[in-house]
Amino acid sequence: MTYRLFEGKEHASIYQKYRFPAPDEVKNIILKNKQKSPHELAVDLGCGTGQNSRLLAPHFEEVVGIDISECQLEEAKAVQGYPNVKYRKGTAEELPFADGSVDLLAAASAAHWFDQSRFLAEASRVLKPRGCIALVGYATYTSFYYQNCGEQLRHIYEEVGVTTDFAWI
Repeated sequence: MTYRLFEGKEHASIYQKYRFPAPDEVKNIILKNKQKSPHELAVDLGCGTGQNSRLLAPHFEEVVGIDISECQLEEAKAVQGYPNVKYRKGTAEELPFADGSVDLLAAASAAHWFDQSRFLAEASRVLKPRGCIALVGYATYTSFYYQNCGEQLRHIYEEVGVTTDFAWI
């Protein structure tokens, strides 16, 4: 049996009300490592109710939150005051962006749901040169492998710390 979590309207409402945001320190690490300016497009994968999308909004011209749950997206869209943030239904493995058009791909507590190989191939396609992937989670260790840079990703992960994975594509 397949369980689809986080999709019901009641759950989305509770998620919006009680889920705590990432600390500012996490945002600062992401933005420090995202050196290329201007910061045009950030994509928040598995955006849920949009907390991470709104966190990124002041630092990018446009932020697009993507989630598979319509109910989560409805909660995200209900929060006013972020004119540069848009929300779309979709997955991390099939992104609706042109090749080389995204500055930052971010996921806050969602990357463990992704099909790693499909996501990383898609990330490689849509990221600009020197674009950044920031995967924030609660796990103490996450390993991502893509083409020949698995060891490089592991070293970056260890350098940054246990709460964030970064990959420069």
